[in-house]
Amino acid sequence: MPRPQPLLLLAPAFLAMAWLISRAQWFWRHNPDLQFGWIVVLLCGYLFWEAWQTRPEADWKPRVWAVPIGLAGLGMLFVVQIYQAFLGANAASTVGLALGLMLVIVANLGIVFGWPGIRDFGMAFVFILIAMPMPSAVQGPVVGGLQSLVARFNVELLNLIGIPAQQIGSLIHLPNGTVGIDEACSGVRSLQSTIMAAIFIGYVSLKRNSLRLVLFGAGVILAIVGNIGRSLYLSLMAHWRGMDAIERVHDAAGWSVLAFTAAGVILLSWIIGRAEKAVQTAAAARAQTDDD
Repeated sequence: MPRPQPLLLLAPAFLAMAWLISRAQWFWRHNPDLQFGWIVVLLCGYLFWEAWQTRPEADWKPRVWAVPIGLAGLGMLFVVQIYQAFLGANAASTVGLALGLMLVIVANLGIVFGWPGIRDFGMAFVFILIAMPMPSAVQGPVVGGLQSLVARFNVELLNLIGIPAQQIGSLIHLPNGTVGIDEACSGVRSLQSTIMAAIFIGYVSLKRNSLRLVLFGAGVILAIVGNIGRSLYLSLMAHWRGMDAIERVHDAAGWSVLAFTAAGVILLSWIIGRAEKAVQTAAAARAQTDDD
């Protein structure tokens, strides 16, 4: 009897991803900070295709550690579905749904391929979590902290260049008006998209996890610096040309930050990648010399 094809054996994982996408797409359409969700889906497909080229040999068996993981995922899905049936879907329950489905996917990969399958295909499925909405318990402190940080830096910079400014919460008081640091200006949108780019580019271009972590941290710093520059620019426009000038340059400034962070991540990944290859080449040369 012929053995089932590996793609057919992975049907539960594909169905789980389709279910998650169907639930998350509402947030991608209605939340500007998550409009990159469909890009993440395409990148997940690319990562799966890349992993499929060097996939391990299928060895289907109900492994003793994989079955409990799958049952735990199904149990979590049952609880989430009951919650959503009574209270409706929200960010927190969508994250719970995503975690439950990830457990099902991990169990499916483990049953079909064992640990090598989780190692090789895990990123292709887990990467979609970057496009999930943040629960309010997490988003509130993150947004509030970023708003306060951006406002504080801008007030200090404005005062340094001789423009009297005062911070009250996430507001910047200028002599001719008040500039508010909204969620987009606080960096949430560019921060999430930069994290997505840093994780993806680091995964496909770097070998060492330590270097991937360096790129990730650098991407976060770039996003914060870019948004400080953006809100400073808006504050200067408000001071020099009046509050109405903010509306005319607001969107252009936002896209400029996204371009700045994306270019910065790509440049840093290239620099780090070259350094990594140089170290590997030097290590190989030393090993060859020792052998001789």
